[in-house]
Amino acid sequence: MGSVIEQTPLLPVAEGFPFLAGASAATRELVSTLPVRQVEPRRPVLHRGDAAEGVFLVVGGSLRVFYIAADGHEATLYRVRPGQTCILALTAAFRSEPYPAWVETEDEELSFVLVPGAMFRQLYNTEPTFRSFVFEVLSGRVFELMTRLEEVGSLRVEQRLAAFLLEAADANGEVAMSQARLAAHLGTAREVVFRALRTMSDARLVATSRGRVHLLDRAGLRRLHQLG
Repeated sequence: MGSVIEQTPLLPVAEGFPFLAGASAATRELVSTLPVRQVEPRRPVLHRGDAAEGVFLVVGGSLRVFYIAADGHEATLYRVRPGQTCILALTAAFRSEPYPAWVETEDEELSFVLVPGAMFRQLYNTEPTFRSFVFEVLSGRVFELMTRLEEVGSLRVEQRLAAFLLEAADANGEVAMSQARLAAHLGTAREVVFRALRTMSDARLVATSRGRVHLLDRAGLRRLHQLG
């Protein structure tokens, strides 16, 4: 695991992970002893082949889980936001297997609690709430990855970009990402994203500036994404 800033006292993770409220008092106390770790923005967290030390419970910031294709292009598998966990790290830690992808922080400092693999396996065996959490996370990610694979095979880049922009935009309709960063998320070249954004801009769906995309017409972007 790379670039971890030393640990601070635990934040109230139970607020972000409601399933902990259903655990026993002993388990809640055990989890409360785990420190919060921080990683600076845009830093590597795991590389393919690394040992997964445990299960990430993300408190703040977000993780990007991605793969690198044979031609060198990156493509995002999924993002892990506050209140979520990385299912690949969970399964790798659970089975004591190497991590199968790459992970990095995004544009904000990451805060997370790491539940060691041995501890998580014990809690999985003794706490029904942990088992329910694992199944919920697993089923959600499986459907998300199936949808992503279907979109890669059937949708144009403009449609996939429209969906990503709608997902990534903040409350003000801003996506603070460079074209190269957007291309890495979509698994394509920056020039392809540039052309797609120009088409969207001409249609008054978005406005672009250096390192930013502003959504002008969310409904129009949704219609673009849904075009068959």
